[in-house]
Amino acid sequence: MTDSVVLLDVGGTFVKGGIADSTGNLAEGQVWQVPVRSEGSKEEILESLAESLRQGIAKSQDLGMRAAGLAATFPGPFDYNAGVPLMEHKFAAIYGMDLKEWIQGIAGERFGVSFVHDVNAQLSGEMFRGAATGFRNVCVITLGTGLGFAFSIDGRIQYSSTASPARSIYNMPYRDGILEDYVSKRGFLKAYRELTGKDEPDLTVKEIGHRAAAGDSAALKTFSEAASILASAVGPTLSEIGTECLLFGGEISRSFIFMEKALREGLAGVRSLEQVSTVAHIEEAALYGAFATFARQHPDLDGHRACRSDQPYRNDKVTTN
Repeated sequence: MTDSVVLLDVGGTFVKGGIADSTGNLAEGQVWQVPVRSEGSKEEILESLAESLRQGIAKSQDLGMRAAGLAATFPGPFDYNAGVPLMEHKFAAIYGMDLKEWIQGIAGERFGVSFVHDVNAQLSGEMFRGAATGFRNVCVITLGTGLGFAFSIDGRIQYSSTASPARSIYNMPYRDGILEDYVSKRGFLKAYRELTGKDEPDLTVKEIGHRAAAGDSAALKTFSEAASILASAVGPTLSEIGTECLLFGGEISRSFIFMEKALREGLAGVRSLEQVSTVAHIEEAALYGAFATFARQHPDLDGHRACRSDQPYRNDKVTTN
């Protein structure tokens, strides 16, 4: 019986699950969601995680595979090496809990467990099987409720001591606040409202994207101005890293087409930059990255292509669609 890995992408309202075989292929039609309340009680949060795990183990068995372990993405702060959440703004009820021990209490002490930062997971996934395959110095910026950043140098993802991204951009000083105030969900909404002079309480960035697609001048300007702000702020960091490939993920990246021109113009001074695009797998990048992290940390996984934590990713470029 071949091994599988249960993959969980833990967000503030849902846990998204998937199954990967031992070579990192995601099982078709085997993606599920379990509601989770990040502000809920310890019991509520753990039950959502346990149900997600139970479904993954059961689906693996249905596919004729043995679930060898779990790889889960979590937002930070989180000690990803120890498996201990350190968040106080959400998932506060499980602050300081040893989740690895808890999971192995459910699935057995030989059950492999890996945790990875959600943005590091997207970077890892795109380097493993996505738009960054073959590049050595890669940066991923995620645009959503917040502003995320992760990067690699010479094929190695750069981590902090707790395995979070080694550098942040969300808190870069900008104007009267920080960069995230201008380039995130709240920044896009504020900019559009200021341009239109209208207060639409139910407005979403997705709707602004729809309006941009229909030619709405304020919507188009919202995206282009945010892109210019972002490019001017992160350009020096990208140059310092020697970035070859810059990828955008997160829900707002679905409107990348309205930001692309301003981004390219603003980043023209980053001489090392060869590619600017969205991630290849907006929906699955974090799941692919969770698997890649697990495979590097558990080299005895049956059949996987070794991707050891002390080795860089392959540098032969592969064309992706």
